[in-house]
Amino acid sequence: MKKSIIYLILSISIILLWQFASTGNNTVRLLVSSPTLIIEYFSQNYTDLLLATWTTFIEALIGLIIATLFSFSMMIFCFYKPKFMEFILPLMVTSQVVPLIVLAPFFIILLGIGLSSKIAMAAIISFFPIFVNFTQGYKSISKNIHEMMTVYQAKISYKIKHVYFPLSMPSIIAGLKVSATLAVIGAIVAEFTGAERGLGKNLFLSAIRLEPELMMSSLLLSALLGGLLFMLIMVIEKKIYN
Repeated sequence: MKKSIIYLILSISIILLWQFASTGNNTVRLLVSSPTLIIEYFSQNYTDLLLATWTTFIEALIGLIIATLFSFSMMIFCFYKPKFMEFILPLMVTSQVVPLIVLAPFFIILLGIGLSSKIAMAAIISFFPIFVNFTQGYKSISKNIHEMMTVYQAKISYKIKHVYFPLSMPSIIAGLKVSATLAVIGAIVAEFTGAERGLGKNLFLSAIRLEPELMMSSLLLSALLGGLLFMLIMVIEKKIYN
């Protein structure tokens, strides 16, 4: 309860300070607008802003789901072929040397400016944390458990369902929490390169047109979107452990 009050007071203080600074300084207002102007802008353009938010949300959500399914599929294959995990994991780590964000133009060229290229970008940027956390969760399972499964000659399907997934779940959830926000970033970055609509396109246009209200509205909605996906993972986590 005390934390909530502190956060509320801190938020109100920041908003009031922001409003005061932007009212008395045109430079500040030109850069970050002001809370009152942003509210006014949102009330006049909420239909377009919400449509852009929905578009980015769909791209990020589908990308996250695809990344999760692909990560799980690859890990299940690794369970059946343990040597493949030793082969693929160093390649995964090495691949992170290349900033994945620079692949956005490639997906635009390959898949066009529609939703497909944004979903692909969101999926590829979300994949690594899920896969690596799942791998670390699996590796953290005690050797005694592995030996017990061997003694009882447990089938691999039984191990996956009753041992590997349950014991790796904390690590999987941690990876999903990271990937939830990364999916939004991936979708927005891809929209920067080319999009019919979306928060990323709004941010790109706001920089060209010098529209701070559009920029700040899109930034706040992007933050809200990332928080929403993060909370969705937390809800799933609570359902799993309850």
